[in-house]
Amino acid sequence: MEASEVPVATVTQRSQKSVESQVGRIYESFAKLPPDAQFRMLELKRENHIDYLKGGLRQLPSSFCVLDALRPWVCFWNLHSLALLGESVDAQLQNNIIYFLSLCQDPNGGYGGGPGQMPHLATTYAAVCSLVTLGGHKALSSINRSEMYMFLQQMKHLSGGFRVHDGGEIDVRACYAAISVASILNILDDELVQNVGNYILSCQTYEGGISAEPGTEAHGGYTFCGVATMIMINQVNQLDLPRLIDWLVFQQGKECGFKGRTNKLVDCCYSFWQGGTFALLQRACSTFDQQLVIPVEGKSFEEKGRNGATF
Repeated sequence: MEASEVPVATVTQRSQKSVESQVGRIYESFAKLPPDAQFRMLELKRENHIDYLKGGLRQLPSSFCVLDALRPWVCFWNLHSLALLGESVDAQLQNNIIYFLSLCQDPNGGYGGGPGQMPHLATTYAAVCSLVTLGGHKALSSINRSEMYMFLQQMKHLSGGFRVHDGGEIDVRACYAAISVASILNILDDELVQNVGNYILSCQTYEGGISAEPGTEAHGGYTFCGVATMIMINQVNQLDLPRLIDWLVFQQGKECGFKGRTNKLVDCCYSFWQGGTFALLQRACSTFDQQLVIPVEGKSFEEKGRNGATF
């Protein structure tokens, strides 16, 4: 091969090599440390996290103005993280959060990104999860369930999917938000579920992952949303699970983190989306065990998947 014919590495490939090199040096340095030093480095600074999260629920700097349309998400991210740490908020802060979210609730159902903003399924999901995380009569009774059901019905599309807002895009994320909210509030019925499974099936790609909408690329976030939705509507066994697991496994990079799409770099958030999907599938294992033992060219999924087979 002549020098001019030598393949030139792409920007992504160069970035990948750089990241692998940096992470490799970190791992090597860590391995040389004594066990007690390794433990201190891996120890979660719990109190620092708690102070940061509670501060985020009280006041944020002006640089956060770019999140003006995501304010229920700020509530959810902070409250959920505190809950994971086993920490709660005081009564005054809890009342302030409930009051703020009530200002985000549209009279016709659903929650907007801030007071006076149009209702959106994503911020509706964040607001409802925030209120459920707080718990108690005051938080839960602040949700207008009858109007919420009407809002979800209005977002439902003939394809089986959901729009994220009036006139907005239809995607798997919207399906997850709508079905999650309906399930949490105990207002999920056959009408809301109708054709949702078929829509998500149409988004499973040849790779095995699930895309945002039919015909687009498999993505970690949408795969989590699709699998979770199929579990909630009891249709997860309709997915091609061997192919899905095959795709998930091969999204883990050499750095041990996960990437969101094929041939992309690892990203911390995908350790949640991809890792969370594994947890969901593990919980539903009784449903898909039969699929995993179906022979593929004379071999089971377990035998062939470990050799990198694509189903």
